[in-house]
Amino acid sequence: MQDKKYSAWAETRAKGRNRYIIFNGVLLYGVPMFIFSVFIINRPIEEGYSILNMAQSLGIWLFAGLVIGINTWFNNERQFRKVVKSGEDES
Repeated sequence: MQDKKYSAWAETRAKGRNRYIIFNGVLLYGVPMFIFSVFIINRPIEEGYSILNMAQSLGIWLFAGLVIGINTWFNNERQFRKVVKSGEDES
């Protein structure tokens, strides 16, 4: 982990895991993918896309965002701890 990335992750980490997962996973990944898949790929007005289909798509993409958020949190955390541990070994 580079110094800038290390310090940025330390700040992000201080804000909390749940906030990171909800913001970066669900809001920054899940919601845009939902909008893209429903309104651009499926074109709901032209083909009679129902509210039920939209609700299912929303649930799927929010869950996907949650999984992405959890995965990136733990990957970044693993890298961060590796850097911290290597820094302690050098001291």
